[in-house]
This record gives sequence, C-alpha cells and structure tokens, in this order.
Amino acid sequence: MSSVRAATNSPNNEAVVRVWHATSSSAHPGPIETYCHQWLDESECERADRFRVMTSRNQHIVGRGMARHLLGQAAGSANVSPKSIEFCCLQHGKPAVKSPAEISTPFNIAHTDGLVLCGIGHAKHQLLGVDVERLERRTDPELATRYFSTPEIEYVQSFTDTARRKLAFLKVWTLKEAFIKAIGTGLNTPLSDFAFENIDDDSPTIRMLNAELESEHQWKFFSFHPRESFIAAIAVATDEPADGISMHLNSFDEVVAAHS
Repeated sequence: MSSVRAATNSPNNEAVVRVWHATSSSAHPGPIETYCHQWLDESECERADRFRVMTSRNQHIVGRGMARHLLGQAAGSANVSPKSIEFCCLQHGKPAVKSPAEISTPFNIAHTDGLVLCGIGHAKHQLLGVDVERLERRTDPELATRYFSTPEIEYVQSFTDTARRKLAFLKVWTLKEAFIKAIGTGLNTPLSDFAFENIDDDSPTIRMLNAELESEHQWKFFSFHPRESFIAAIAVATDEPADGISMHLNSFDEVVAAHS
C-alpha cells in the first residue's frame, strides 16, 4: 500500500479535497492545542472543559480549532474570521457549516491517539467523510467476520501474516468509517450493507449491497498514510463525474509553526 502525499494536480482546482493532519498531545496541551483553542466559541470551550481524559480534550480542541481556521481561509473566504463561523449538527450529529453561507462547504474531522485529520471539500462536493487510525492500536482482525461484507472478510483473511492481516483490517475499517461519516448515518448503517473493491489501490471503489444506499452520487475514495504509523481514508461524493477528484495532503503543524 503506497502513501499518498499529494495527489496528481487536477486541471480543475474545484475537484481537490484538501486533507490536513495535526499533532494532538496525549498529556498537557502543546503548541497545536494552544493555537487552535483561540478559535473556539464559548460552547466548544465549555465542552472541552467537560472532558475528563486529556487526550480527548486535546483532540476536540485541535479538531474544532483547525476546522474553523481552515474554513475561514478557504478560497473566497479570506475575510471570514474563524470565530464567526457557526456550526450545526445534522440528524445523527455530523457537524456542518450553518453560516456564513459563502463557506458552506463539506468538511469532516477524525482523530486517533496523537493525530487529528480535517478534510475540506469544495462547495460542489456534496458529502465528505474522513477516518484515521493508529496502526499500533489494539484491535482484532477477526472482527471483520462480524461487521464486514463477505468479499471484505475474504480480503482480510487472505493474509496469513498477522501484521499484514491487521493492516488489511484497518484499511477496510477506515474506508467504511469514512463512508458512513460522509453519509452522516454513523453505525446506524450496517457495515455489511456495502463492500469495497480494489482495496489494494490508493483509490478503492464501492459496491452497494443494500439498495437503500443507492443514490445519484458519484463516489471517490482515498486510502493513505497521513504520517508514519497511521492509516486514513477519505470519502467524497459529487453529482458530477468523480474521476477528476484529487486529494492534497497538508501539515497543519507547519501552519502553526509559521504563526509562532
């Protein structure tokens, strides 16, 4: 599996999905948390203070602060203050931009121990979801038999080496999580209702096994390593042909360093 550092340049910048990765501290807040905290609104600060586990608190601060900064700097919105952005929650809790209207573009946040991802789409993109996992996380690839579709179970079990099987499981898992986060249903959608194909590619494809998941959307997926020891996936849906969609990976740590 190759690591996607930056996608091939697209002739149309509107097709680019920009994914940013940021370090999050597992203990006391670091420079990334300090930078991101300044953009949070009162309710987000109050929620941060309710977290009893420092890791979760830091991930919340980095995720929301980073999203506000990036949305405020999105194309055509240079004059939008990150603190002025208002979010809302969709039916199953997925965050979305409520105002201002000019930055109402799909975005999504994912986090795991030590890393937070934020994907920013274009206004012409309809849906966006991201997921990330640490490769060293404790997990049992046999869970595939409980949650995955038959072709995916066969894919995971095709690896006899323990480490390769675990990597295969996490690759499928992140793809599935990115998809259900994109459609905004979370685990209310059974993971066996859809199957990923061409899983070893950097851009796998999806097949709907439940007719209720069929739609007019065209899907594009990316599976990649945002940093060493992490695996991630992004799902983006559009009403136009999805072949032209590319992904660009960026370090948010460099943004913070430039402002320090």
